[in-house]
Amino acid sequence: MKKVKHLTFVAGVFFSLTFAACGEKFTPLSQEQINAQVDSLFNAQKDAKLAELQAACQSGLEAQVNAAVEAKKAAAAETATK
Repeated sequence: MKKVKHLTFVAGVFFSLTFAACGEKFTPLSQEQINAQVDSLFNAQKDAKLAELQAACQSGLEAQVNAAVEAKKAAAAETATK
């Protein structure tokens, strides 16, 4: 039991010294800093996501148009054979 307490104490001291040695203290971000980071992340990803969505929309639109054209061709061929 004495060994467990000793090991726990040594581990606690080790972690305390390890984290104290980092030297940086936690300073919470202000609302302006948070907004600035969010805006920069949004602006960095906006153009890529917009291009991706436009490409998906365009390919989906082309597929719908092609399907409608094929359906009309099939309907026209069916009425022509009657």
